[in-house]
Amino acid sequence: MSLNIALIFNVLMNVAILLVFFRFLMQLAAVNPYNPVVLSTVKSTKIVDIFGRIFPTLAKGRVNLAALALLIVLCLVKNFGEMYFAGSPPNSAVYLLIYTFVGMIQDLIRICRYLIFATIILSWVVMFTQSRSPYIDVVQELAEPLLAPFRRLLPNMGMIDLSPILAFLSLYIAEILMNEVAKLLLIGL
Repeated sequence: MSLNIALIFNVLMNVAILLVFFRFLMQLAAVNPYNPVVLSTVKSTKIVDIFGRIFPTLAKGRVNLAALALLIVLCLVKNFGEMYFAGSPPNSAVYLLIYTFVGMIQDLIRICRYLIFATIILSWVVMFTQSRSPYIDVVQELAEPLLAPFRRLLPNMGMIDLSPILAFLSLYIAEILMNEVAKLLLIGL
């Protein structure tokens, strides 16, 4: 019975975290607010608007501190719940905070990698089918801030875009560094 409750808890928390995280990313990347995908995400995360009365937005409305605060709270609750259901509650609040922040950064790196990979695949889909959808637009708009700095570094090669390769390499290095930092921090506690 406890295993089923833990599984349901984990699924619900992951869905809530994913929705709030995508709302944060969509606002950060300035995705078209009239896209149906963005509208449905904003509608399903109305609780962020309640937190928005407490936390302001920064950077001309692109950094939503309310979504970020809610995301941190949800990740803390999820990690505490997972530890509790596993039978090993955290030793201290500091450990839980560090574990949560390290996990959030690792998840961010992982999602960025998935976004870049999805952009590559969807660019082929658009090229072969000559059609677009709101989902494709959102994925490409979310990945653009990740790829744009690398496009500026590379010379223009026409239809060949090597920026995803450099982005993958950078994310891979960041992931290795983050894993080492996580080991050092979590072993030290």
